[in-house]
Amino acid sequence: MTLKLQIISLIVSLFYGVFFSFLLSINHKIIYNSNKYIKIIGTFIFILFNCFLYFLILLKINNGIVHIYCIISIMLGFILYNRIALKYKK
Repeated sequence: MTLKLQIISLIVSLFYGVFFSFLLSINHKIIYNSNKYIKIIGTFIFILFNCFLYFLILLKINNGIVHIYCIISIMLGFILYNRIALKYKK
């Protein structure tokens, strides 16, 4: 994989981490529901949809190759969104 593709994959993964955290905050009521069955089914569908979407995006960019730095970039995007959202909630 070329350096250009790796940089694009990192940037897309970072933004996908932000997007994932945003969707998580929107679906908070479903995922953290008091009903056990709704919680399990909602979480399963949420995670399945997001994994499928991420792999489709990676398939378009770099033939679906996932590297460890892509996963780290997703986590950094997730943390970045949570830090920014925490500042604005106060």
